[in-house]
Amino acid sequence: MTMLRKIGGVVGGVLATGLVIAGVETAGHSIASGEAVFALAVAGYGLGALAGSAVCAALAGRSLSIAVPLVLGVLALINLFAFPHPVWFVPAAAIALASGWWLGARLAERRFAR
Repeated sequence: MTMLRKIGGVVGGVLATGLVIAGVETAGHSIASGEAVFALAVAGYGLGALAGSAVCAALAGRSLSIAVPLVLGVLALINLFAFPHPVWFVPAAAIALASGWWLGARLAERRFAR
């Protein structure tokens, strides 16, 4: 597998993740308020990790798909320090990222088995 394909897989996965999270959070802000917005953000993290990991695994292989939730985790840490979050948000976001990665990589592996 070429280096360009690996880089493209990670970049494509991160872009897919960002689009999914932006869509979920935009919809969430229009229908919810208070701590419910944080619950929808956790859902966005999970769905984004799922979509991004699936894209990355399909393009660059399952072993590299872990890069997507790692990048998202770093960005989530920056977000955590930007403004206060509920105490439950951190473990919930970590579980959502890990679950999304695992499921997305598995789905792509089954769908795009080489």
